[in-house]
Amino acid sequence: MTRLVRMMLYTLSLVLFIPRGAAAEATETRVQEILTECQAAYHRLVDYRGTLRHEIWEKGGAQRQHEIAVTFRKPSSLLMQWQSGLYRGTTLLTRPTRALGTVFIRLGGWFDYVQVSIPSTEISDPFAPALKDVNAWLYALRALSQRSSADRSLQLVALQPGDPQLAEGRVILSVPAFLIPFRDNTVTTYEFVIERGTGLPLELILRGASGEVRQRLSYTDLQVNIGISQQVFERESPASGDPSLFRPGTDLDVRGFTQNWLRRAGEIQDYTGVWVTEARREGQLSRRTARFKFRKPFDVYIAWEHESGGLKEALFRTGWNRGRVRVRTALFGIPVIGDLIPDGPWVQRELHYSLKEFGFGQVVERLQTQLLQGWLQSDLEVQFRGIQEHDGRPCYVLEFVFPNTQWRTHPYYRIVLHWDIVYRVPVKQEAYDWNNQLDTRYGFQDLRFNVSLNEYDFNSTNLEYGFLLFRRVPWLDWFLTGRE
Repeated sequence: MTRLVRMMLYTLSLVLFIPRGAAAEATETRVQEILTECQAAYHRLVDYRGTLRHEIWEKGGAQRQHEIAVTFRKPSSLLMQWQSGLYRGTTLLTRPTRALGTVFIRLGGWFDYVQVSIPSTEISDPFAPALKDVNAWLYALRALSQRSSADRSLQLVALQPGDPQLAEGRVILSVPAFLIPFRDNTVTTYEFVIERGTGLPLELILRGASGEVRQRLSYTDLQVNIGISQQVFERESPASGDPSLFRPGTDLDVRGFTQNWLRRAGEIQDYTGVWVTEARREGQLSRRTARFKFRKPFDVYIAWEHESGGLKEALFRTGWNRGRVRVRTALFGIPVIGDLIPDGPWVQRELHYSLKEFGFGQVVERLQTQLLQGWLQSDLEVQFRGIQEHDGRPCYVLEFVFPNTQWRTHPYYRIVLHWDIVYRVPVKQEAYDWNNQLDTRYGFQDLRFNVSLNEYDFNSTNLEYGFLLFRRVPWLDWFLTGRE
């Protein structure tokens, strides 16, 4: 027993007399070795091809994922093709040109009529190419390896403890976000999964301030230095050899836009939702919210929510009520029910345009006329403003700026549209006058499509509506008022 105690004390004394900081120095040495491997891999890399799986965690824990076919060739040729997910069919291309640092994007799916050339410094996720490019990952790690050994920030770079789910021969290098030149304020730490021996980063994990995983990018079937020809990137160009390919701007095929919308409009029979409008009156924006029902060919019911003054309800149905709109309002708290002309001044004051112009179809038809006029005159300026959320859903944002020569014939200087990527309908519009001041804004929320609306949904005797003075005796209401 005494001998055992002596051995334990001897072992403890050895531990206590290890120079302080030796373990930290050993870790720093391993980190530097891995960074050196990454630096060598950066210089060896000529080209690669692989499939990238991109996973994104959103608010509420929801997860989106898609796969991207990635092809790269030095010095700066990069081709990304979205194979699945929300952006399926989208192509991103960069290559050595006079306009170095410009990215070409051809949107996929229904939006293939939009082609964008944009400086890489202005592009954001999910199309930011550096975040998905192995060469860009290696460049960032190479920059770390070139920092002086006296740089105290390197002490924040750490190796993660062994992960049982990590493949053999791979390590996780954790790097604070401020040391990596990727622009994302929501990320606190970048974790690179690096293959020892080759120094290749095969996976990148983005973590937030609480340590939660925000994004994960993983390469599979990565093939390096396989002799990829530059012609691969030339074939993917919409106009090979065209020096204007990377001219900043957005090309809009108006005819393609029209054809795609006609196909989409044919898929929609009816829809419901919430309609939010803002209109400038006497220098102030007034906001109104209403629930609505719409059915082809043109049946519409609108009920404004919790509003004082103005219209409370409106009902219009094709072939009914001699083409007039049934409305309900209030005068000194007394309900007033009557019929108005759909494009009359009072209705236009409430809706900011004729009731017959309500709905996606009429909005797009109005826009098509405006776009075609500017497009034919070659003066229309179109800008792709990236992806923004509306009502919690991702949308492509397009901005149309009309030429100054049209100020007499066109009511607006510019229009900004949000197109829901999945629904493929315009869910938000902002119109600016010729002083570039917001004049009107509308948005559709809580949309439901093809819900099988029936005749009762557009009947003035519907007991859920307020068009009857005598709800329990509808025939008496008709007898006294003469209204249908």
